[in-house]
Amino acid sequence: MSSPALVGGISLRAYDLPAASVFAAAYGLLVPLLVLRIAQGRSRTSVLFNTISFAIERVIVFSLRASVAARPNTESLGFSEYMQATFALGFFTLAHIVGVLIRAVLINSTTGSESSMDVAVPPLVSSPGSLWKSSAPPQSFTTEDDPKRRFWFRRWHEYILLLYVSGMVLAIVATAHIYAANDSTPNHRDQALRYASSAIGLVLVLSQMVMLLWARHNGPRINQRAVQFLLVACTLLTIPPIYRLIVMRSTTSNLATPDHQALNTRADKATFYVFHLLPEWIVVAMLCSFNLREICQIGFKGDSKWRDETPEEKAKREKKKQERAMKKAERLELKSARSVSGSVTTLA
Repeated sequence: MSSPALVGGISLRAYDLPAASVFAAAYGLLVPLLVLRIAQGRSRTSVLFNTISFAIERVIVFSLRASVAARPNTESLGFSEYMQATFALGFFTLAHIVGVLIRAVLINSTTGSESSMDVAVPPLVSSPGSLWKSSAPPQSFTTEDDPKRRFWFRRWHEYILLLYVSGMVLAIVATAHIYAANDSTPNHRDQALRYASSAIGLVLVLSQMVMLLWARHNGPRINQRAVQFLLVACTLLTIPPIYRLIVMRSTTSNLATPDHQALNTRADKATFYVFHLLPEWIVVAMLCSFNLREICQIGFKGDSKWRDETPEEKAKREKKKQERAMKKAERLELKSARSVSGSVTTLA
């Protein structure tokens, strides 16, 4: 009898301690950059909060893995299950973050210059020969609103969310427990669920790439530099699920055996860190190294609407906005008057 080998194997001292320590430090170096991006208003966007949560979790994960590897034979069953879950869910989390950026880029390409949609900052025009630099458009720049295409872009993103949720649920179920080698029924079930989850993840990322490539050649007014940036991220995110689909065929009667069937050899470990974990780190490094708000022309929240506003809803929103502005002005005026009154009293 045998059970599915653990992706990444058991935390063995000779093989895992150096690599886990390096990845813990590498993610740790990204956290201050993410904090800086969030602190600056010109680069702050909601996807950065998800990204920094992922980076901090990875610092904890690899610190724990290094700690266990430093003390042989201390890895518990619960720790192994946690490792399997976090590695199975990692690229899904990053694919979701990239998906939010893709949606904003697609919606921006359908929004007219007079539209009041709260998706992007004022549009920029890509500079020739440069992927990351941009310049302000001429004053005569105008665009036509395209609500029909915007509607279908939102429906496409809902399909992506369906894949995301399905893959996450299957991954959680498949990694919730590690069974003994003689429990053939649950082992076969978990093996199938692991394959299904990784396959769904690969389809998810490939769907994002196909949409980006389609928009690159067919979408009017598409932000080409954002498309190139996101295509690089999506290409990197195809590597972990492909790696998982290849190695998950391995089964073993003893998960801790230092052989290839248990994915515990030096070559297995190197392959795991290079093809599963390194692409994820590069994507996180991309997300924090560049100003996403500028590259993808995304506001703080991006586009989270199910449909466009009706004229009545727009008028109601504008009225509430004006009321809030008036109340704020009144508070500032009252505060200023109290300050002046206090100064006069002091002088008297």
